[in-house]
Amino acid sequence: MMNRQIRRAQEKQDKKAEKEKERKRDARREKIQTARARRLRGREAAKARRAAGGSAASDDGANDATKGGAPAATGRPGKKPGRFAGALMMATIFFIVLQSAAPSEDVAGNELLRTVTGAGFYLLFGYFSVLWLMRRNTPRAVMMTLISGAFLTIGVEVAKMFQTDVTTDPLMLALAIPGLVAGAFLGRLVYTNSPG
Repeated sequence: MMNRQIRRAQEKQDKKAEKEKERKRDARREKIQTARARRLRGREAAKARRAAGGSAASDDGANDATKGGAPAATGRPGKKPGRFAGALMMATIFFIVLQSAAPSEDVAGNELLRTVTGAGFYLLFGYFSVLWLMRRNTPRAVMMTLISGAFLTIGVEVAKMFQTDVTTDPLMLALAIPGLVAGAFLGRLVYTNSPG
């Protein structure tokens, strides 16, 4: 009698375990089918986008450029310009700081060249900074560049106050600000008009 009850309880437990196993198997099968269908839809959508051509993508990029933001990257990041823009931007900052820290030599004609070169570094900073930020899809890349360029300029000028043999060059400052703005907009122009 006891054995029969144990056998029935065991059979009930086995049936319950079998039903649970079947339910899990069905859920797994359904999940796999859903994932396959999603992948298939993604492939079909990608084919449709490729078939539609790049006209819609270029329109989107133009709209983003007019808003001042970074357009969504199409394709691989390697196709867009500015692959080494981050390193070049850091090198430009280094040269800006280095040039401002070195005392100027009193040689006739050398001062104007030094002034124009210093302002040129700000133009390069604006150019490389925007390329670097837009490549990373940073919103308001131009505004971020102008703000960081302003802080860089203020920091360099404050550092000059603590040195006795280095003075502020007003002509270089007057050329650096438009150079920074021109470099930022040039970088955005190059990025938005690049193929890919």
